[in-house]
Amino acid sequence: MKKYHLLIPIIFLQLPSQLLAITPESLKKYPYQLLTNDYGILNEANLKRYTYEVNTEPFTGKFNGLDYWRCYKTKNVTVWYEKGYYDSDEKITHGSPYIRIKTNSTTTYDYVLRRAFSLNYAKNKVKKWQQLMKNQQFVCIGGIFVEKNIKIEDRKQITNYLWGFENLKTKKGCDSYFSGWCN
Repeated sequence: MKKYHLLIPIIFLQLPSQLLAITPESLKKYPYQLLTNDYGILNEANLKRYTYEVNTEPFTGKFNGLDYWRCYKTKNVTVWYEKGYYDSDEKITHGSPYIRIKTNSTTTYDYVLRRAFSLNYAKNKVKKWQQLMKNQQFVCIGGIFVEKNIKIEDRKQITNYLWGFENLKTKKGCDSYFSGWCN
């Protein structure tokens, strides 16, 4: 009888991660929202969130207003904020946090928020992202694809993909543009 008492907590500790992890069944239910390997960071709820009350479709590289997850090596990720203008009506200095991923010498992915916030908000957002990525090998970022820009520099084609930020998640935790989207 004592053996069963020890076995039951072990089963319950493993059960939530198995239920929430992305499985082949999860990918069948939500086939479009994950564009890369998730490295064990995401769970089915993360994919489901991006399908709520919308008609999903495969990612085509064109703006469609849908959210998708992409995961990156954290060593390729840079986060920062920029100080904006002082708004005398709101009596705040605006700031904007940014995420840039440089996957190789000619390709970058930029994630931006939908609007500027206070400078303190931007600073705190960047601090939170840095904390979540510290000592992590991979990070997953969710967002809406906006556009692809190509330019030629030194006879090289430089490609930048612009995304609207929704979520940043590592094995340590999650941060979201919308309240409650990390739950």
